[in-house]
Amino acid sequence: MGKSSTGSNKSSHTQSSGAQSEKQSDDYDAHRSKNKNSRPTGNGIQGDFVKKLEPFLEGLYKYYFRCDVTGWENMPADKALFVGNHNGMITYEVLMMFYAWWKKFGNERKALGLAHNVALNNPFFKWLIPKIGAIPANPEKALAALNNGYSLLVYPGGEKEAFRPYTERKKVDFYQRKGFIRLALNAKVPIVPVVSIGAHESYVILSRGEEIAKRLGLYDKYRLHGVPITFRSLFLMWCLTTGVFTFFPLLLVPSVALSLFIPMPAKMTFKILPPIDVTALYDHSKDEESNLQTIYNHILAAMQSALTEGYAQRRLPVIG
Repeated sequence: MGKSSTGSNKSSHTQSSGAQSEKQSDDYDAHRSKNKNSRPTGNGIQGDFVKKLEPFLEGLYKYYFRCDVTGWENMPADKALFVGNHNGMITYEVLMMFYAWWKKFGNERKALGLAHNVALNNPFFKWLIPKIGAIPANPEKALAALNNGYSLLVYPGGEKEAFRPYTERKKVDFYQRKGFIRLALNAKVPIVPVVSIGAHESYVILSRGEEIAKRLGLYDKYRLHGVPITFRSLFLMWCLTTGVFTFFPLLLVPSVALSLFIPMPAKMTFKILPPIDVTALYDHSKDEESNLQTIYNHILAAMQSALTEGYAQRRLPVIG
C-alpha cells in the first residue's frame, strides 16, 4: 500500500500541544466537506462485508498467519495517524491489521487507510480493499479523513519498502518521505507507530527489480518502484521460456502464476507503540525541514528498535 504526503500548513505549527486532538465526529455525513476534491472517498470498514468474509479472514488471522497484536493499551482515545512498516510484496499484513482493528472495535471507531492506485485499480483487489477502508493515497483526502473524525493508517515506505529484498526484512526505511509528518502536524493528531514483524517472510524477495520497472515504464506510468523478483517468478519465467521448445512447462504456467499471489504462512506479530506528540517535538526556533528531519529520525528509531527486538525473539523464519 502507498505513501502519504500533504502540504505544509505553517499556522498548524503554532497550535499548542494541548489542542492536539480534535473531538471525534459522531456523524461523518454531517461534517463532510462541500468541496468534492477534499472528501475522503470510502466509508471505512464495512461491517456487513467483513462479516461475510469473517470465516476466511479469521482463518488467515488465527491459523494461517497466526497473528498476534500487542499494545492496544497505547491506543489514543481520539483519532490518530497510525504509521506502519510495509512488508511482503502483496502486503497481507495490512489486511490482517485492518481485520484486527475490526475485531477489536467493530464500528465503534472509524478508520481508513491510504492505498496505492495500483492496488485500488488492480482487478484482483479493487473489489476488496475499499470495503475494508482503503482510500487513494492523496494528501487532500488524507487530511479530510482525519478532519472528519477518522483514524488513518499509512505506510510511508510504500511499495518500495514492501518490495525490498528478503535480506532487508529487519530494516524500517521510509526513504526520507516526510509527508506523513506534515499530515499529522496539519491535522493536529499524534502519530502511533505500528510495527509488523515477520510479514516480510511471507514472500522471499530476491530483488526489488527497480531497473525492470524503469525499462517497462511502470515508474513513470504508475509510480511503481519495482517488479519484485522471487523464486516463483523466476520459475514462471523458466516455464515460459522453455515452453517454446517443449510443451510440458507451459502446462505449469497457470498454477505457477497463481502461486505468485499465495503467501507463505509466516507468523505475523504487530506491536502498537506509544503515541508520539509531533506538535510537542516541533521546535519553532528551527526551520521546517530541520524539524521534520528530527521528528522523522525519532519515529524511525522507535520503530526500528521494536522491529529489531521483535526479530530477536523469533526462533525461525516463517514459523516465528
